[in-house]
Amino acid sequence: MSPFTGPSLRPAVIEARERLRAGRERIRQQHQSGLAGVLVSTALTDLFDSVILSLWEDTIATVGEDESVSQAVLVAHGGFGRRDLAPYSDVDLMVVPKSGNAEALQPVASQFTRDIVDAGLQLGFTVRTRAEACHWAWKDATVFSSLAESRLLAGSVRTYQRYFGALRKGAQRRQQRVIDAVETARREERHKWGETNYLLRPNVKRSRGALRDIQLIRWVGFAAYGETELSRLVRLGDLPEDDYHRVHAAYSFLLRLRNELHFSSGKNLDLLDRAAQVEIATHWGYTEHDGSLPVEWFMKDYFEHTRNVRYAVAHFLAATRGHPLLTRSLDRVFSKALDEDIRLGPYHIWVRDRNLSRFAKDLPSVLRLMDYANRYKRRIAHRTWQEIRDAMMEQAVEPLDLQTGQQFMSLLSRPGQLPSLLRRLHELRILEKLIPAMNRARGMLEFNQYHKYTVDAHSIRAVEAATRFADEEGLAGDVYRGIKDKRLLHLALLMHDLGKGYEEDHCEVGYRIAMETCPRLGLDADATETVAKLIQLHLEMNNTSSQHDLSDPEIVSQFAATVGSMRMLDMLLIHSLADMTAVGPEVLTDWKRRLLVELYVRTWRFFDSGHLPGEMDDATESKRETIRQRIQAAGLPAEVAARGETVLRSLSALMLQRRDVEPLSKQVIQVAGLAPSSSVSWCRHLPEEDAAEYTLVRVNQSAVRGLFARAAGTLTAQGLGIMRAEIATLQPDIAWDTFVVRDPEPAESRSLRQAAVCRALCEAIDADSPPKLNFPRVWKPSTAGGEAVMLLPTRVAFDNETFDRYTVLSLFAYDRPGLLYSVAQVLSDHSTLVHFAKISTHLDQVMDIFYVTDLAGNQLTDPAQHERLREALIAAAA
Repeated sequence: MSPFTGPSLRPAVIEARERLRAGRERIRQQHQSGLAGVLVSTALTDLFDSVILSLWEDTIATVGEDESVSQAVLVAHGGFGRRDLAPYSDVDLMVVPKSGNAEALQPVASQFTRDIVDAGLQLGFTVRTRAEACHWAWKDATVFSSLAESRLLAGSVRTYQRYFGALRKGAQRRQQRVIDAVETARREERHKWGETNYLLRPNVKRSRGALRDIQLIRWVGFAAYGETELSRLVRLGDLPEDDYHRVHAAYSFLLRLRNELHFSSGKNLDLLDRAAQVEIATHWGYTEHDGSLPVEWFMKDYFEHTRNVRYAVAHFLAATRGHPLLTRSLDRVFSKALDEDIRLGPYHIWVRDRNLSRFAKDLPSVLRLMDYANRYKRRIAHRTWQEIRDAMMEQAVEPLDLQTGQQFMSLLSRPGQLPSLLRRLHELRILEKLIPAMNRARGMLEFNQYHKYTVDAHSIRAVEAATRFADEEGLAGDVYRGIKDKRLLHLALLMHDLGKGYEEDHCEVGYRIAMETCPRLGLDADATETVAKLIQLHLEMNNTSSQHDLSDPEIVSQFAATVGSMRMLDMLLIHSLADMTAVGPEVLTDWKRRLLVELYVRTWRFFDSGHLPGEMDDATESKRETIRQRIQAAGLPAEVAARGETVLRSLSALMLQRRDVEPLSKQVIQVAGLAPSSSVSWCRHLPEEDAAEYTLVRVNQSAVRGLFARAAGTLTAQGLGIMRAEIATLQPDIAWDTFVVRDPEPAESRSLRQAAVCRALCEAIDADSPPKLNFPRVWKPSTAGGEAVMLLPTRVAFDNETFDRYTVLSLFAYDRPGLLYSVAQVLSDHSTLVHFAKISTHLDQVMDIFYVTDLAGNQLTDPAQHERLREALIAAAA
């Protein structure tokens, strides 16, 4: 609100403004002292009531009260009518005249609304007759949901009763249409604001499971029964008492949270961003324990409350709506018995009424029903599901018998409707009876920008991502369909992250969890070991494909030895693809998927034939001989021809295999003819990657200090993002470096752009000193809503175990323009040679992998050297 209280403001407005300021401050102190969210919202509503009523009475006294005013009513609606305001909520008001003469109220309405805004409240205001209000309620679901929360503030009780009675009766006459419209509007709002149970930056008012869903119960209750109070809906029978208590607890938690957001920001703010999560968790007294941060425990509570709301809403809507008569009739007429308890119809599957009470209490029977539902792709009828839900929620955790475990594994054996059934089992807390570690993972988040879902939600999403391969064309679909025992894959996906939240590597913890859990489910030793190993290795394929040179035979042979079999390779491919898909939107990029497939294909060929990439074979040797003949036929001077032969002999098998004879022959001839201390560069488009490959060759490369840094800096300065690089040294002292970059240019301007980049590379390398570079700022869509919460520190790791000849240096940092150039410059300054580089970026985080040696070509083994290099790299990434 503006602090200015100039002479144009009437005394009543100035007094109302001061009352509002003082009242907010008093209630803020009560909130900070721990007053319940419901009581704070009630106090705020009482404050707003008093301010608005004083202005209403003063307006009437000023403008004059005639019959049209005395018979009209002032109605609060929406959140104001519901009495659950937050400190800076809007207030929604409507004046309803006794009859159709709304124009007579305009002078009062004009003065009144101006006073309210001047007092410092955000206002939504209309003047509508009873007929107009009802007309707009049937036409617009948002208007209906707001008016359903109407409350009389001032005026004629009789006029208000006629208005609200017409609204209630009209809604019940149009019950199905109104409920459909309200549900559709809410579904669209949820889609816009995300799924609260999964999205880690929720809107506490609009996201799924948040306050709007609690309000949805009220709106649907009003349309169906003319009631909005949850306690009355319990008495009517469609809102179970247990659900009511869970929703009421969530309501209190969410109101307190929303009040906290408003008070701390001083404005109408409902977005629970990461900075706010950290601050609130500390302020509310959450502590770090069991390997989890205070903010993670706070958000675990948040997700538990919103999950309870979500489930209560779903069941209330199903109970209120029921099923269309035609669907129920067809189900009954054309149903058949699957066994003595279960019947299958064209649309639904259900349990016979006479057996339902006994059936619902027996976990193996419930799993058998779900297995049938999955096999025949039918929805479980609502009455059957409601009975099961009530029985299972009351049932204590008991030791798992073999029949139950086997029934669960049968459910996991086919895709069908498996993800939705797993979510239902999770809702009933049955999953944690089958897999005890699921209880700890429930609502657990990882507080970083990479993961978008809680551990339990991510695990079920991973199963869902895998089942979608059943209908996909291409390699992944073929591999998934070819996996004979899908139970083990689905179980591994469901359990793969349950080791998170401990200090130890979650893959190793997950291995032990699997070894303990699988026998409970009836799996033998071989099957148990398969699931446990798949969990232990579930990051191996992604790490290998993203961090290493997949054309290196040593990498492929090591990966094959780690995987051990083609069966495990198949499951690991699907697991890797599904896991990355389930992490969040746009995590599994086309490039990452191609890398996974490339590693799979190379490893599969090795298992199948024993051949590794890069091995010299007859075809490769024949290609070398063809190029030799082209050099000899080119009529080169003897000295140039001799250099060409030397360069050709230096080309590795992989360099020969990757390139066609014609361009490679021309390139070797061109390099052989280069003058001393000169360079050449060329480019080719890689359509399968939507990328460009720049090759830079320099004669007398040892005379250039920081060659890799110069090249990387030049490409970055040209606005090109480097995906990977390969550095090779040929005889005599020739650098042959290749950079694959993202190619943003349209096809029509690509050749001119590439020629300019090639010239810039040569100029940078041939210059006497490193060029001065300016890196363009690349504006990216924000992924954090303006937040600056960097919880992941820059990390540098050294690995001398993977190779005998290279040290693998890994850098994890937050990205910025020119970062790779700065890193390359540090490596150069520390007398480190780069032989291969792979760059991977997600959101604002970057992972760079370098194969490096010292200037003599040896591994970096000195711990002191590691520490100096680590410190310099961390400083460069800052």
